Amino acid sequence: MRYVVRLVALVGMGLVFIPSAWAQAGKIAGRVTDASTGEPLPGVNVVVVGSTQGSTTDVDGYYNILNVPPGTYRLRASFIGFTPQVVEDVRVNIDLTTTINFALQEEVIQGEEVVVTAQRPVVQPDLSASMASVTAEKIEQLPVSSVTAVVGLQAGIQGLSVRGSGADELAFNLNGLTLRDERDNTPYTSISLASVQEVQVQTGGFNAEYGNVRSGVINVVTKEGTASRYEVDAILRYSPPAQKHFGPPANDPNSYWIRPFLDPEVAWTGTKNGAWDQATQDQYPEFDGWIAESEKRLNDDDPTNDLSPQALQEAFRWQFRKEMEIVEPDYVVDVGVGGPVPLVSSRLGNARFYAAYREDQEMYLIPLSRDRYKDRSGHLKLTSDIGPGMKLSLEALLGQTTGTASSRSGQPGIFRSAFSIASQMDRVSFIDTRIFSTDYWAPTTVRRNMQGAKFTHALDANTYYEVRLTRFESRYDTNPGRPRDNTPVVFFGGVGFDEAPFGFEDEPTNAVTGMRTGVGMSNARDTSRVTVWNLKGDFTRQVNRFLQVKTGLEYNLTDSKVRYGRFDAFLPSSNLVSQWDRQPTRGAAYAQGKLEFQGMIANLGLRLDYFRAGGTWYDIEDDPFSPGFRSPAALDTLLGGEPTRAVVSLSPRLGVSFPVTSFSKLFVNYGHFRAIPNPNDLFLVEYFPQTGQLSQLADPNNPLPKTIAYELGYEHALFDQFLVRAAGYYKDVSFQPRLVNYISRDGQVDYFVSEPLSYEDIRGFELTLARNRGRWIQGFVNYTYMVFTSGYFGFRQVNENPTVQRQFEESDAERRAASSRPVPQPYGRLNIDVLVPPRIGPEVAGVHPLANWRLSFIGRWQKGSAFTWTGGGSIPGIVNNVRFRDSYALDLRVTRDFDLGNARVQFFMDVNNLLNRKEMSFSGMVDGNDYLAYMRSLHLPASDAYGNIPGNDKPGDYREYDVPFVPIDPVTTRSQVGSPDPTRIYYERDSGQYLEYVDGAWQQVPSDRMKQILEDKAYIDMPNMSYFTFLNPRDVYFGLRLNF
Repeated sequence: MRYVVRLVALVGMGLVFIPSAWAQAGKIAGRVTDASTGEPLPGVNVVVVGSTQGSTTDVDGYYNILNVPPGTYRLRASFIGFTPQVVEDVRVNIDLTTTINFALQEEVIQGEEVVVTAQRPVVQPDLSASMASVTAEKIEQLPVSSVTAVVGLQAGIQGLSVRGSGADELAFNLNGLTLRDERDNTPYTSISLASVQEVQVQTGGFNAEYGNVRSGVINVVTKEGTASRYEVDAILRYSPPAQKHFGPPANDPNSYWIRPFLDPEVAWTGTKNGAWDQATQDQYPEFDGWIAESEKRLNDDDPTNDLSPQALQEAFRWQFRKEMEIVEPDYVVDVGVGGPVPLVSSRLGNARFYAAYREDQEMYLIPLSRDRYKDRSGHLKLTSDIGPGMKLSLEALLGQTTGTASSRSGQPGIFRSAFSIASQMDRVSFIDTRIFSTDYWAPTTVRRNMQGAKFTHALDANTYYEVRLTRFESRYDTNPGRPRDNTPVVFFGGVGFDEAPFGFEDEPTNAVTGMRTGVGMSNARDTSRVTVWNLKGDFTRQVNRFLQVKTGLEYNLTDSKVRYGRFDAFLPSSNLVSQWDRQPTRGAAYAQGKLEFQGMIANLGLRLDYFRAGGTWYDIEDDPFSPGFRSPAALDTLLGGEPTRAVVSLSPRLGVSFPVTSFSKLFVNYGHFRAIPNPNDLFLVEYFPQTGQLSQLADPNNPLPKTIAYELGYEHALFDQFLVRAAGYYKDVSFQPRLVNYISRDGQVDYFVSEPLSYEDIRGFELTLARNRGRWIQGFVNYTYMVFTSGYFGFRQVNENPTVQRQFEESDAERRAASSRPVPQPYGRLNIDVLVPPRIGPEVAGVHPLANWRLSFIGRWQKGSAFTWTGGGSIPGIVNNVRFRDSYALDLRVTRDFDLGNARVQFFMDVNNLLNRKEMSFSGMVDGNDYLAYMRSLHLPASDAYGNIPGNDKPGDYREYDVPFVPIDPVTTRSQVGSPDPTRIYYERDSGQYLEYVDGAWQQVPSDRMKQILEDKAYIDMPNMSYFTFLNPRDVYFGLRLNF
């Protein structure tokens, strides 16, 4: 009865929070022998010190301790007549076996205890896949501030893309629960670093217990708190306000959108008045001058816009007044508190808690409808040993993310990085509006909450089961921000001007330059709400010392109420509505076994998955040109619909690891993996509300996207210090959704439908060298070589008219080139930790000033991506013939620890882009001509594919801001130049000479001058909007971490 009371009381406490968190665990196993004879000792008591977990050795001296949370422990073996032995620093990792053997000596002195330190193997023998486990201690040393950054350092991973696959194919688990927002299937990763116990990253060979995953598994285990004491871990990172690009800002007087209107040489009479040479004119927009602009207004029929040239310029200053300077800091506040539940801990089974809060602020590259990205999350975990062998955990996670929506059609996405903003300013329309107004993109808020409970019951030393119930909800709110106040606030030349371009305005208005300040603003709308319920049960038994079996059942119900779209009150013809209200269900059953025999490990599993979208759907295959596909209303009245089909799949999983020598192993794994596609490909009905025309339709009856993955790897220990891992992989990806356009003979039916026609082949090789032990130097280096091929079956357009369809198929160049030519994409990472041990160097006032320092470097390299350049046109057969310049980055963390007895204080400094290296973002190009001007100015290696001047440049090379532009034009021969420009240099191909036209005659450019021009790359015509060209200059964070 007291167990029931404890259960009810603890659940009552957790109702405010509840969550989804059931810590994944590992196993400790080994053998106990008599140190003098080597004979096994049966009946020895082996326990995890400070816990209730333990086991007794069998007749052969073997023991197993199951379901041990990841962490570092002390293990104690005791037996009558023998001296007890304690092994310290026993490290347990998720889903792995830690082997600890004891050799007990006969007791000589009563009460004596032998203490030894566990030696961790460099090569983990029971691991049959590529996996990395990163402890809280290691995370503390790295110049990172998020779980995502920790994950991104591993081989085969870029951001949250694992081995070339998207983040929506990833399983991101917190304490065993997959944190996936089923609005778009992306993982939710806002987890407090202060609460993290361990992060495990697996890029292949997942066991059968993992479902709805195709690329990688990330397991995050958080701290549980202790019942004996309180603990606090607080982290503060602060970066003073600073711009997030190199060079002057967008509102600088000499910037692209400002100089023609303020420079006295051209502002009054225009950029073509002769004051600027042609090269300068090419760097700015053409402008007729304020005098001409004033005359246009004075001569039109609108008396309300009559302004003098001076008044127009003042109005321009007002309408382009947006402040670009960043005046607030970036920061991270991350605090965790844990310990016994006050007052009632002992009465509720040693109830303990761990609570964490994280707040992350990042200012935007330029202010948008909001000027910053801000993320807040809180996490609470309650744990109780409610009875012998019984453990109950309750968890809650609350999160809120605010910022500016990156989509203008209501799709999920929030601007965050400098590049995410700059990339939206490249070769698109209304760039001036995007920069200088506030509401081109709508503000957005996403709220998420998670609740769950996990009950674990150990039936005996070799058997336990777990039951988990969780709920995850996400709510989206994307709508226009504050309406514009149309009341005049300033007057120029007697004409009033309101606060434009600030505030939301859906009526057509323009600035004095023609910049749009109304209409087409904040078009995105999203009021979606998605709730996911998950029930899962697992049963684990250690059958004998060789075999562990695990089986389980899972049920998932999603309540998906989605409504989003694009809305413009003034231009309703472009409005789109996308909506659905569905309750899809998923179920799964799995069984897996782990065989361990003399160093050989085999993980065998089989998973059965069931999915049904629910409700009814339309038969697209029967007649895709039916009039029923004209509109959503016609869908229901003419087609009616049939119950959606159940999709059932069987997925085998296999992983084997066996020793080659005592310090090396070979591993291989194979598996079938399926995952639910993006909900847009399952439930979407998109239409134009003004006309009722159907635009896009999903198909929930399609087979689930499938990945068949293979991996072969080898690990080797060098000098008992270094781990060398080499792994090759291949992924066969099929049944991926692709949009196909169906067009009826009369054109009345014209819509897109999602069909499973896309495929990918991804193969690669990874090499890692790591050292996680050593007094002075630790770290790792990894290299990834990946080749990606993709394509699709069928045609992207299907016409009911066979003649039109035949013409389309004959001209479908995209179809013929759909199977992309394989292009290698190698990259690498480096981490070097330099440690200064405690109590080293001279002592000053009881302190060793040279001790306890740590320098952690993270280096990144990536091969420049390949693309096609043929001088501005296209040449059949030439694809991916040039590469961007390789990119490099180096970050640094410097830390100094102070041990204050019961507390530890750490001061640290993180420096991102330590070398202040510039990497071209390839954003900031106003239009296609701006791009062509840059590319044509490069001196690329000689090729028949383009007409560039020959040289050693690569796309990504650049001219410094303070180097004057010296244009060089290639010509076949000087006689072709009809009107030579004295301000330009000409490269004559026939002679290979650099020429200039001086005093009416051609001459060679002096060699010293030409050498300097080439060294400075003064000839490169840089993108016109320089403030988007180079992003992320050196950024310094100052930090403090306090543990007690």
